Amino acid sequence: MTESKGALRKAALLDAAQQVLVTKGNANAAMRDFAAAAGVRIGHLQHYFPTRADLIRAVLERSLERSLQRLSEEAGLDLGAGASGGLTREDSHRLLTALLHEHSALEDVKMHLEIWALASADQQAAAALRSFYGQYAAHVSSMVRRGRPELSEPELAGVAAAIVSLFEGAAVTRSDIAGLRTEYGDRSIISAAQSLIHGQEPAR
Repeated sequence: MTESKGALRKAALLDAAQQVLVTKGNANAAMRDFAAAAGVRIGHLQHYFPTRADLIRAVLERSLERSLQRLSEEAGLDLGAGASGGLTREDSHRLLTALLHEHSALEDVKMHLEIWALASADQQAAAALRSFYGQYAAHVSSMVRRGRPELSEPELAGVAAAIVSLFEGAAVTRSDIAGLRTEYGDRSIISAAQSLIHGQEPAR
């Protein structure tokens, strides 16, 4: 299906905003900087994204949507919110391996770090970040439910939060910024997450 002109314009604006965050950082993340990077007037940018928080939220939501699409394709699993059916250890291993790969792109790590820095001083940006992690955790919770259907909703939320924290922390420490990526470390991260998903000790 061909995208509408409006959708294409929005995509171009989001591309420019992401590039500003990655190359210039949040210190140069005012609306005028985003507009200049996209080659448009501020009024044009604000037609689609009235505030900086709206723009940041859209950048994050698109990032999550694209990531879920890639994960579905790489792991061969339905990751929709209403997905059902059991989850084998083989399934979770494929999914977690793909998820760890998703957290390996340095540009994405830089973008998220800059948004975190922005959110630390901007409550609207912080709200956009919380919305992103809420959606991320909800998808993880849905997958955990397929591995541990006996868990209550609070327990599912807790396990999902632990997995999100594990992989988000790993994204920074495994990146070229911190340089702690190792093959054994990656296996350990996946093994720890599998234990959370299936509620049992990993196979030795």
